[in-house]
Amino acid sequence: MSGRCGFTLIEMLIVLTMLAIVITVGAPSFSGFVKEGRVKSGAHALAVAIQTARIKSISANRRCYLDFAPGALTPADSFYTFWLDMDGDLSYDAGEIDSTNLALPDTKSGFRGFKLPKGVAFSNYAAATSTGPGGGAIPSGGVDFTNDQASFNSRGEGTAGSVYLLGENSSFYAITVSSLGAVRTWRWEDNTWK
Repeated sequence: MSGRCGFTLIEMLIVLTMLAIVITVGAPSFSGFVKEGRVKSGAHALAVAIQTARIKSISANRRCYLDFAPGALTPADSFYTFWLDMDGDLSYDAGEIDSTNLALPDTKSGFRGFKLPKGVAFSNYAAATSTGPGGGAIPSGGVDFTNDQASFNSRGEGTAGSVYLLGENSSFYAITVSSLGAVRTWRWEDNTWK
């Protein structure tokens, strides 16, 4: 047998058994990693969208809205869109979404915008905390802006508020906006906002 190369059946079975054990132990943690990645990327994408709305308002010299409940939609639909108030009437009119000239990849109920990643929703997480990073109460729908809209004027000043995202793995994020337009992303971790 000294001239033969390869593996014996016993050696292959041992390796396959060890591989099965590693996969069984590692698969659940990989799934959690993917779920955490979804909610984290959703929070960062939303923070960028809020900053984009602010920049759009300054560059267009018009009020820009980030709308979490366009038309008949609600925050529970996990969808948001932009629109520039082209006629200055402080309300959405047909065609104002197209005026942003932004690539809005998703469509829901006739509105172009952005869907939150799979397993991520605007929500509160009452099991963890009832107060946001600023100490205020977290609304049940997860959006703490008047009329479910963050808006910025032509100087980039915004409506202060917060948006809360909950992932299917119970990861909880908050995106806050100050009246001066500053945007910050927070994560609920170790019983505190970080």
